[in-house]
Amino acid sequence: MLRRALPFALAAVATAAACGATPTRPPPDDAPGGQLTGCTPDVPVRGFKDSLANKLGSPRHVADDVIVGVGQPITIEGKFHYGKVGKDLEDEDVTLLVAADACGPWTPVDTRSTDDDGRVRFERVARTAPELTHVQMVAVGDGSRAITTVRVVAPGTRAVLFDVDGTLTQDDGELFEDLTGGTAEAWPGAADVAHRWHGLGYQVVYITGRPYALREGTRQWLAAKGFPSAPLITVDRWRDAIPSRGKVGEFKRTTISALIASGLVFEAAYGNAATDVCAYAEAGIDPTRTFITGADPKPCDAYPPPHTLPSYVDHLPTLANQPPAPAP
Repeated sequence: MLRRALPFALAAVATAAACGATPTRPPPDDAPGGQLTGCTPDVPVRGFKDSLANKLGSPRHVADDVIVGVGQPITIEGKFHYGKVGKDLEDEDVTLLVAADACGPWTPVDTRSTDDDGRVRFERVARTAPELTHVQMVAVGDGSRAITTVRVVAPGTRAVLFDVDGTLTQDDGELFEDLTGGTAEAWPGAADVAHRWHGLGYQVVYITGRPYALREGTRQWLAAKGFPSAPLITVDRWRDAIPSRGKVGEFKRTTISALIASGLVFEAAYGNAATDVCAYAEAGIDPTRTFITGADPKPCDAYPPPHTLPSYVDHLPTLANQPPAPAP
C-alpha cells in the first residue's frame, strides 16, 4: 500500500532494461510529447473503449501517497471509479505523468490499463537519493485524474504519525459526518501540534482506517482545518475498514511496519483507540512515544502503557523544548 515518480522516471527505461524488468508501454500515440506545464496539464482525450464507462456520475479517482526508502522499488496505484455507486473504470488506459513540482513541467512516462476493479499500477525503479515527486494518473478516455505524491526518504528520517477519526476529529463517529455531507470538527489545538512537529522538520504522516473512497474528502478536510500538507494513507478495501484489531488494526500495523522499513523513525504517534495502541506498539513504535486522546488507554499485552492526551492545547507547550529533527 505504500506506492509510486521526473528524475526517477527518466532513469526507469534504461534501468528496467538492464535489470530485466518488464518493459513499460509508452504513452498513446496522441499523448503530448516532451513536457507539459500547469497544475492540471491538458492531456488529449480520445474517448473510452466502453461508451458507458463514465456515465454514472462524476469521477472519484483516488490514490494514496507513497513513502519508500532510498534503493526501494516504487509502486504507484490508482483506483478509478465514477459516481456515488462507485462504477469501476475497467480495461481503460491511464497515462502516468510525473513532475518535480506540483505545477510541472510534467513528463508523460507510461500508459497502462485498469483491471476489473478499476485499479491501475505502475512500477518504477528505485531511487538513489531522497526526493519528492508529484504524480498524476490521467484516464485517457476523458482526462479525469488521480493525483498523489511519492516521497523517497533517507534511512533515519524522523517522523510523527497521526490517526484521523477520534484523534484529529473529536469523535470516531464524525466519519459519518463526512459520509452524509457534513463537516467533522477538529480537536482544538490539534493542527497547532501537527504544525509544531512539521516546523521542526519532522515528516508528518496521516494514517486512517477510512476507506479509500473518502481519501480526497479527508485531504480536503485536513487542509480546511489548517493541518500541514503531508502524506495521507487510507484503507485500500472497504472490507478492511472495520474498526477492529484484525482489520483497521492490522492495516495500521502493516502500514507502519512498512514505513519503518522505508527508513522512517517515529518520534511520536497520536491515536485514540485500543487498536491504535496495539498497532503502533506491534509495528515498532515505542509506546512511551504514543499519545492517546480521551480516557486512560489500556496497554497492549505486555507492552508499556502509552501516554494519555487530555488536550492538544495543553500538550502543545510540552513541545516547546522539542529539538529539531536531526538530519538523517
